[in-house]
Amino acid sequence: MKIFDIGLKVSKEDPMRQYDFQRFENRCGDFYLIEARFKFPLLETLKDKKVVYMGMEEPNRFMSTDKNFRGDEYDEYFYKILTCCPYTTKWLNKLQKVNRREIAFIPINENLVPPKTTKKYDIIYVGNINSRELARNIDIISKFNYRLIARSHNVGFVAWFMHRILKSNKRNKKITNYDVDYKTKMNLLSETKIALVHGLLYCRSNALRGIWSTPNFEDNGAFILIPKKTWYNYIWSYISQKEYLVPQYKTRFMEAGASRALILCRKDPFNIIESYYTPDKEFVYYEEGKLKEKIEEILANWPKYERIIENAYQRTMREYTTQAFFEKFLKNMV
Repeated sequence: MKIFDIGLKVSKEDPMRQYDFQRFENRCGDFYLIEARFKFPLLETLKDKKVVYMGMEEPNRFMSTDKNFRGDEYDEYFYKILTCCPYTTKWLNKLQKVNRREIAFIPINENLVPPKTTKKYDIIYVGNINSRELARNIDIISKFNYRLIARSHNVGFVAWFMHRILKSNKRNKKITNYDVDYKTKMNLLSETKIALVHGLLYCRSNALRGIWSTPNFEDNGAFILIPKKTWYNYIWSYISQKEYLVPQYKTRFMEAGASRALILCRKDPFNIIESYYTPDKEFVYYEEGKLKEKIEEILANWPKYERIIENAYQRTMREYTTQAFFEKFLKNMV
């Protein structure tokens, strides 16, 4: 195995750059591994080579109209695509009549897991504030002793106008830790009791355009809540800015589990987290609209939840590390 790391299009602090699969290069078969988003035209340099791609940005890549991000026409260049979306796997394997995609998990590098430490904060959220629902949740957690690691600004027309048109760098005042490095993020998670997570993409007007431009998108189970493309829905999506739910597996699940923060996950129509963790044994759900009450209940009964934290930690370190990923998906790749 050789790691193909030319033309990667993600930050060096992105979770996709932390795996360190180089340590396994001499223990695998003859293929190239691409770990993260990259410049698809570079595949021309690997013609006639066996290429394995960790395509962990599904189904969200279909929510874009940018061909350079989607890379639809390059699927056939890959010998195997390891993806975290079960719906896209089933859909495209059937549509393309080849089992190119295999369901995998996004691993966490066991060598970068922080040690157990004293809890300083009540709750943390890691991620950009890119939906009205998330903005409401940030307002709620800000009433506690919280941390918010993010890069984005507020959602809404005013924020969009200030950021995109006026090029304002004014940050959301609720962000406590702006665009931190990976180690700092993991340390902050380990210092916090509760990690607020979700397994969703919030799909509005621009994202709908990407999905609607995708042939046979209706057959992808990830898009069952997406309306059909009609002139009325097209116009209404811009007027209403309604947010449609699309499932997405998140790195945050494993990062929270490995850092010994209680995984507090938003219950939704898909509940993709249950493919990896067991509710009330390794994580806890909250109902949308009842987040504040759930946080208060957890903090008031904290010893009760420490067992759940330890269960999630043990499962993460047993099943979802880079070492475990290598053993399951790469070691015997033929």
